[in-house]
Amino acid sequence: NKFPKEKFGNKNLSKFKGHIEFKDVNFSYEENIPVLKNLNLEVLPNEVVGFVGPSGAGKSTIFNLISALNKPDSGEILFDGESINELTKDSIRGNLSVISQNAYIFNMSIEDNLRIIKKNATKKEIEKACKMACLDEFIESLPNKYKTIVGEGGVTLSGGQRQRIAIARALLLNTEVLLFDEATSALDNENQAKIKKAIDNLVKDHTIIIVAHRLSTIIDADIIYLIDDGQVVDEGTHKSLLIKNEIYKTLYENEE
Repeated sequence: NKFPKEKFGNKNLSKFKGHIEFKDVNFSYEENIPVLKNLNLEVLPNEVVGFVGPSGAGKSTIFNLISALNKPDSGEILFDGESINELTKDSIRGNLSVISQNAYIFNMSIEDNLRIIKKNATKKEIEKACKMACLDEFIESLPNKYKTIVGEGGVTLSGGQRQRIAIARALLLNTEVLLFDEATSALDNENQAKIKKAIDNLVKDHTIIIVAHRLSTIIDADIIYLIDDGQVVDEGTHKSLLIKNEIYKTLYENEE
């Protein structure tokens, strides 16, 4: 652990609106090997924000800093104008849900897998979350529906179905910010489209941050930050970046 004595603050982040700012943020895992360099960016409430860039550019590190897994070496990260240094780690994390493709699925029913997050979730809440996550049709097609046992690690489910269970779990928590480590490179186009539709369903009520491995998920994002070598090298909408940025254009064309 790079920061065995790292301290967060003792102030609680109560009703988080979803405004996150990075100001001149520097971060390294090992001394003298900077991963992020004077990084500046802003996430506004109820926006969809995408991070793209070559492998090793620093996208996942940004994610880890927002999730309070690490703290910056220098510079500031602000949540609704409050410094990360002043806030408790628990209150930051309590306002975020991280959705990864590697979400662990237990050897129990779909319903019980969702109740792990919220024990007292009603059937109605579970059904609504699954509908928003574009999982309801699949569940209704199963003989035992929500009572279907899915096997250790969700072995009976596809990667896309596991990720949509992770989305439904996050919706039951109802946090303001949803962080997608959108490792959909392994998903087929049909599952990819369902993940995108699920994200579209969430837009009105959440701030959504996506580390995108396939750009098709974020073509409708409000703003896309192109990260390279630990810095924001460009930003804009999908259409504007396609026109003005060769790196972005190449990343997009390589997956078609």
